[in-house]
Amino acid sequence: MLNKLKLINFKCFKKQDFNFSNLTVFCGANSAGKSTAIQSLLLIKQNENNLKSGLLEFYGELFSFGTIYDVFSHGALDDTIKISVNDDTVELKVTTDNRTHYEARMTPESSQAISSFNNDFVYLSAERHGPRASFDIDRDQSKLNFGIYGEYTLSEYQRYAPQPVFNQAFARIICNDLIGSDEADSKIYTDFAIKVAMGKICPGFDMKVTKTEEIDKVYNTYLPGKSKRPIRPINVGFGISYILPIIVAGLCIKPGGTLIVENPEVHMHPQAQSALAQFLGLLSMHDVQVIVETHSDHIVNGFRIFAKENQVSESHIIINSISEINDERHVEEIKIDQDGNFTNLDVGFFDQLDKDLLRLF
Repeated sequence: MLNKLKLINFKCFKKQDFNFSNLTVFCGANSAGKSTAIQSLLLIKQNENNLKSGLLEFYGELFSFGTIYDVFSHGALDDTIKISVNDDTVELKVTTDNRTHYEARMTPESSQAISSFNNDFVYLSAERHGPRASFDIDRDQSKLNFGIYGEYTLSEYQRYAPQPVFNQAFARIICNDLIGSDEADSKIYTDFAIKVAMGKICPGFDMKVTKTEEIDKVYNTYLPGKSKRPIRPINVGFGISYILPIIVAGLCIKPGGTLIVENPEVHMHPQAQSALAQFLGLLSMHDVQVIVETHSDHIVNGFRIFAKENQVSESHIIINSISEINDERHVEEIKIDQDGNFTNLDVGFFDQLDKDLLRLF
C-alpha cells in the first residue's frame, strides 16, 4: 500500500510530504496542487517498465505532462526533481541551463518497479465520458483497464459480468440486505453486485449491455421502471454515466489494488454523492486503497458518516487540505475520528456555506 509520498521541485511543490492511508482525500482551492500530487503517482505508474532501465517519459496513457520544463518547479530549490513513493525514489537531474535535458535514475537501483502499484491500478479522471451511443471494446485482456475517461467501462463490465466478484467480502457488504439465508455461502456475481450498488445510489437502476463484435463496439441501454422499456443513455442524464465507471471499477478491482478517482461528485445529486462516499469508504475497508480528489462537502461528509457508522480507526482516513499562502503551498493533514469529527480544521476547508449564510443573515 502507498503510505507516503514526497515531492521535491515537482510542479507547484518545492518540497512537500504527503501521508496516505486506506482512504486518502485531496481537497482545496482550484489550482492549489491537488491534481499535482496525484499526477506524480501517475507519472511513476506509467513509467514502471521504463524505470527498470533508468528511463522516464512525460507522455503516457495516464497523463501527458509535456516536457521536463513543464514539471520542473518554477521556484526550484536546486536542479533535481525527486518523487519518493514509500522507500523508492525517482530522481531527475536537470543537465542544461534551459531545463530541456535530464538524466533519470531510481533509488535503490535494485528496485524493479514501485511495488505499491504492482496490483490492479485504476485511475478515473475528472473528465469522464458522458452518455454515448457506443464505446470501443478494449482488446487487451492482460489487465484491468477502464481508460482514464471511463471509455472502457462497458467493455470491462461485459467481460467481468458473468464472473464472481474477486472481492467477495466487499460484495457481501454491498449486497447484504438482498442475500437470503440460503444464499449466505454462495458466490456473488459481478453483474448482480454492480446493479445492486448502482441501485443504492440511483434507485431503480437496471442496465443491459450488448457487444457488437463486427464493429468492435459495446453499447448499453437502461431499463428503468416496471415497463422495462429500453432507454438510450443520452435520454437518462449525465449522472449515471459519470458514476458507472466508479462502481464497476470498485467491484472489478482485485484486493490489493488501487483506485484513484478525481471529482467523483460530477453531475450527481447530493444524496447520490453521500451514497457514493459510503461505497468508496466500504471499498477502502476491504483491501483496496482508495484515493479521491474532491471539491464536494457532500462527499467529505459522506466519509464522516461512513467513519461513524463503521467505527473505523482514526488512521483509516487522511484528508490532505491544500492551500496557497503567499505563493507557497500549505498542506494541512486532517483525520476523521470514530464519531465522524474532524481532528483538525484548515482555513477555507469547506466553510463556504457558513460564510454565505452569514452574509444572508
